[in-house]
Amino acid sequence: MLRGKQKSSVEADGATTVEPSADFFVVGIGASAGGLEACRLLLQVLEPDRSMALIVIQHLDPTQRSLLAELLASHTGLIVCDATDGMMIEPGHCYVLPPANYLSVGQNMLHLSRPLARHGARLPVDFLLHSLAQAYGARAIGIILSGTGGDGSAGIRDIRARQGYVIAQDPTEAQYDGMPRSAIATGQVDAILPIAAMPAALAARTAIPVATLRTPLIPISCRRFR
Repeated sequence: MLRGKQKSSVEADGATTVEPSADFFVVGIGASAGGLEACRLLLQVLEPDRSMALIVIQHLDPTQRSLLAELLASHTGLIVCDATDGMMIEPGHCYVLPPANYLSVGQNMLHLSRPLARHGARLPVDFLLHSLAQAYGARAIGIILSGTGGDGSAGIRDIRARQGYVIAQDPTEAQYDGMPRSAIATGQVDAILPIAAMPAALAARTAIPVATLRTPLIPISCRRFR
């Protein structure tokens, strides 16, 4: 587990600290080509926030060890770590998908599984967002950043069906605009923003009292993104 460049909570040195909410939001961030820089910039402009946890899904070479967690940790005050199976989801943390895995959530835990589809046909962003919608409903947030293809476009439909919130990176800013444009084309994106404007949108969403957010009892189709 890696701590970011500054601590987001306060130790026993007399400084004040903010207790995490029991009903925090969970943000799924999807990216592929150009995603490292986009994720780095997003974490750099986000203040450490105990009202939400972040999960980063970056398309990775399944045969190579990833240094993504280490690279992101140097740009944020969040606690950054590689996801492991059964790890509890905590606010103020950023979890990173390890190579050659799919990542889903359930019962406030992370769950790793091996993809069945061949590399190049996998949809790890959709896989995560589908489970986020099921597990967190209106407390689920999806962010689609730079990348090619359409991964994430099905998953954001599930999030919106359960009254969650979706942001897409402004395609004119994205290094590769395929994923943001595909998401926008679904008509399910709440906000199209440059990365610098995303913290304000997240702050506004997470400031909404959880008790006022109603998750409709609409069954989500059991898509398979294997």
